[in-house]
Amino acid sequence: MTRKAYLYGEIHGSEIVNLKEFEIWKDFYNRGFRHLFMEIPYFEAQFLNIWMESEDDSILNELWSDNEGTAGNSPFDRDFFAKIKLLCPKTVFHGTDIGHAYGTTGKRFLKTVSSDSEEYHFAAENIEQGKNFYEIWKNSSEEEADSFRENAMAENFIREFNSIDCDIVGFYGEAHVFSECVGNFGISENMRSLLLKHCGKEIEIVPELIKNLINPLSVEEIEIKGKRYPAGYFGKVYTPFDETCEFIEIFRLNDCGNEFINCPQKENYIPEALYPVPLNDGDVFVIDSLKGGKSFLRQIFICCGFSEEYGKITAEIDSEAL
Repeated sequence: MTRKAYLYGEIHGSEIVNLKEFEIWKDFYNRGFRHLFMEIPYFEAQFLNIWMESEDDSILNELWSDNEGTAGNSPFDRDFFAKIKLLCPKTVFHGTDIGHAYGTTGKRFLKTVSSDSEEYHFAAENIEQGKNFYEIWKNSSEEEADSFRENAMAENFIREFNSIDCDIVGFYGEAHVFSECVGNFGISENMRSLLLKHCGKEIEIVPELIKNLINPLSVEEIEIKGKRYPAGYFGKVYTPFDETCEFIEIFRLNDCGNEFINCPQKENYIPEALYPVPLNDGDVFVIDSLKGGKSFLRQIFICCGFSEEYGKITAEIDSEAL
């Protein structure tokens, strides 16, 4: 019998996406689902399963320390796991990514299990995947490294899927679930396409872009050059790879018509993949950069076109020319 995999494509480090993911999982959990697949290494998921049974957060604290500065290490991700432990306590995590943090989390996990156990074998294999990925990335090309990763993720997914006998839910970056999404780096076969290729008769994949399910957290007013506009607030996004800020906050202007269509633009672009909502031509976003909890830079972007490499893009409006 064909089983279903409900796969949701996300952007990482987004407050509003994490809130929606918990809402989605809680709904499935209440319907009897227990197995949650995620874009994390096998050994990290195993640690999370141990943590779910523990009385404190020492394991979670160690994982957060291991992953410091990565896109999946946001406070919103931590809140997501905390709410699952509290409200969905029978959740079983399955990690199907390559072995990131193999020298810390992976090495530590091997010390917790017998060397002749299945868990040790899978973790050791996961560690080798991580080492190989970063070696290819360093010495070959980004495309080859990403192709290796997609294949490894598909293999890991199939193994975990075959270890249980039920439908599952999975949260993965958009590019692993939707080939047309930005961030796939031109890979012809991503995780989802490889799953269909190898297990199309055993797995019915039900894909959904989380950004298509998102509504604003609130509606606020934003003033631009003396005029006030209602704006949907889409929360914070964690920015660990930007040394200038810790988070950005995203607002989308409502009812601004064509006021910004002909404004001068700078050569500064943000691709669709970094937004937690779909982009439509003419959409105007206000983005605040935050550090130490305070906004220090406000920029205005408009959805203005399409790039073969990045899909839909937004360009920064020259605020001085408004």
